[in-house]
Amino acid sequence: MWRQDWGQALLSPAARGWLRPSVIGGHEAKPHSRPYVVSVQFGGVHACGGALLHRRWVLTAAHCLRGTGTTGKVVVGLHNLRERGAATQTFPIREACPHPGYDRQTLENDLLLLQLQGTVTLSRTRRLIGLLGREPAAGVTCSLAGWGSRGHGGLSPTLQELEVTVLDTQMCNNSRFWNGDITPAMICFQGHRKGSAPSKGDSGGPLVCGKQPAVAGVLSFSSPDPTDPFKPPVATSAVKHKKWIQKTLRRGGCSPSPGAGDTQTTPSYLHRLAFNS
Repeated sequence: MWRQDWGQALLSPAARGWLRPSVIGGHEAKPHSRPYVVSVQFGGVHACGGALLHRRWVLTAAHCLRGTGTTGKVVVGLHNLRERGAATQTFPIREACPHPGYDRQTLENDLLLLQLQGTVTLSRTRRLIGLLGREPAAGVTCSLAGWGSRGHGGLSPTLQELEVTVLDTQMCNNSRFWNGDITPAMICFQGHRKGSAPSKGDSGGPLVCGKQPAVAGVLSFSSPDPTDPFKPPVATSAVKHKKWIQKTLRRGGCSPSPGAGDTQTTPSYLHRLAFNS
């Protein structure tokens, strides 16, 4: 969800351009109908979405991290990026915990937990969301929301939402599609409407599934053209990483893992585009 002109984002040249986070072909969400969606901001500018899992913790994508990750802020209870008001609360980031297996080149394990400097006061506009109990099957309808670009430039001022269908991983790995790049801990999906997809600014937002809405995954990457039918957008599975998420929240901080996931291998995913690039 980082724009290249924002500077020091921790994205490799290969990653820059993966997901262009913004909901293309979606529609405005009813104000505060998704009170668990947050805006991760740097320099007062929206960078990524996220999900409020705990009154002090937000789940987003690791590729959203830039610098130390502690210079940004998280806005909770937001609908319109230009209007804060009593419905919102803003918190500095106390600690940023990327998944220890996160790979900047391939975007594997693209998850990040942000600990807030403060505790969210829950209300009608600020609520928690849980993790889905099991991986969504192919054909299941899910949804996503974000402030990403609508395909004509800048970010959407208001939260946009989109219904999507989970796709079969084997099909996504077909030579005509992602050609084997999709791992078991990734979820590929497509918008219900032709040409609808997440875009620049939607990275890190939750893929929500189930009758009782819960987080199935976190938006990670797509092709440079997010509406390309042969390169459907991809989320990192939260279900497959549930143990790490729960352990981090119980611990109350990051686990010691110096250098983990910080690979320096030659990029092999040059066709991907991070949502925030």
